[in-house]
Parts: sequence; C-alpha cells; structure tokens
Amino acid sequence: MGRAGECCSALLRFLMRVISYFLLTWKIDFTACSAVFSTFERHLPQVHNLINEHIAQSFVYSIMSSHFDTDAENRLGFGKYLSDLADTMWNNAVEIVKYTGKRGGSVAPLMDNSSGTGLRISGDVRKLSRAFLGHFLENQFVNKNVELIRQLSGFLTNLVPMSQETSGSDLALYLFDQSLA
Repeated sequence: MGRAGECCSALLRFLMRVISYFLLTWKIDFTACSAVFSTFERHLPQVHNLINEHIAQSFVYSIMSSHFDTDAENRLGFGKYLSDLADTMWNNAVEIVKYTGKRGGSVAPLMDNSSGTGLRISGDVRKLSRAFLGHFLENQFVNKNVELIRQLSGFLTNLVPMSQETSGSDLALYLFDQSLA
C-alpha cells in the first residue's frame, strides 16, 4: 500500500474513533431517525385508500375502453381516450406507492373504495397543515385532475348539443370519436 493508501486508512481509523466516541457519549436513540416524520403515519390509511381508488378507477377505465374498442361499438377514439385515462390512474397509484416508500411507510392495500377519497385527503391535509403530503398531492395530482376536469367539461360542451340534434347526431358522434383517436 502506498503513502496515499496509508493516509486514507489512518484517516478512516481516526474518523471511526471520533464517531464511536460521540455515539457512546451522546446516547442518541437512532431508532427515532427514520423517513417517517410529521404525521405521515397517521394518514397512511387514507393514502392506502387513495392508492386503491386509483387502481380501481384504472380498472373501470380499462373495462370501458375495451367496451368502446369492440366491433359492435367501434368507437376507437373513446377507447383510446379511456385507455389513456386508465394508464394515468395506474401511474398515479404507482407514484403514490413510491412516495409512501420514500416516507418510510408500507403499502398493504385496503379494499375500501369509497368515492371522493382524494379530495377528502387533500382537505384533511390542508386543514391539519401537513405541508409535505399536501404539497406532494397538490403538485402531482390536483393540478392534473383540474386539467382533466376542464378537458372533460369541454367534451361535454361539444357532445350535449350533438346528442340533442335529431338529424346528423350519429355523424357528429363519429367525427368527435375520430378527433379523439
């Protein structure tokens, strides 16, 4: 071993002695040092519900997509749009699972699929001023959902008058479906 190697070894031995000294004299409880901080652990049941809700909605959108992709319906644009929504919901669930892991939580799925969980969690978090979880939910999901709601309301604005027309509604629906594809 050269002089540089000896120097590194000596420095490491010194650092280990210093660290050992502080560990023995300070009596620090390192079990308290974890990624679970603030009140994240208290919100884990709601986070689990949110994950399950996203997965369930992903399945619903997938089933609806396959319905519109059949030869009987032949609405490929609707099928593609719903398939994209299913993928988005699935990816959102995966992002929440990853975030839960980063925060030191574990994911043991609960099969409670109550509607409105996302909004309820976001409201609870805001009321309790829990900045980390609230910031994550708002940045990752709320803004995306606002855009999605705006897009869907635009679709409805176009579809409702089309469906009320007595003649040409089938052609209008077909053209709208093609615009989604």
